[in-house]
Amino acid sequence: MSNPSQTSILIVDDSTTNLVLLEAILQEEGYQTHTAFNAKEAFSIIDSKKPDLILLDLLMPQINGFNILEKLKSNQATAGIPVIVVSAVSTKENVDTCRNLGALDFFPKPIDIPTFLGKLKVYLQ
Repeated sequence: MSNPSQTSILIVDDSTTNLVLLEAILQEEGYQTHTAFNAKEAFSIIDSKKPDLILLDLLMPQINGFNILEKLKSNQATAGIPVIVVSAVSTKENVDTCRNLGALDFFPKPIDIPTFLGKLKVYLQ
């Protein structure tokens, strides 16, 4: 799965700025991207597109990132999809909670792009 053009990444964030930024960075690297502003959109895309990786914000209206992560990891059909949390709220408690819920990694916003892309490549191999 190391060929970026065949790798599909879902970005879930309620901030248009964050979505556009992450999408541009990932598309520049050759990844296919899908974006969702909320849980409902995210689950619709997950069901139809089966992304290879999900980038998930924590602070969102209605259903937050913790709840989305918990739902993904408790469902056999989606439990195997790696989830990386990207959040401005990078307290030790939040990082630990995300890891305990099954997140692969946690990147604080604003993200360090070279580090982020380097780790992404490793995770997708």
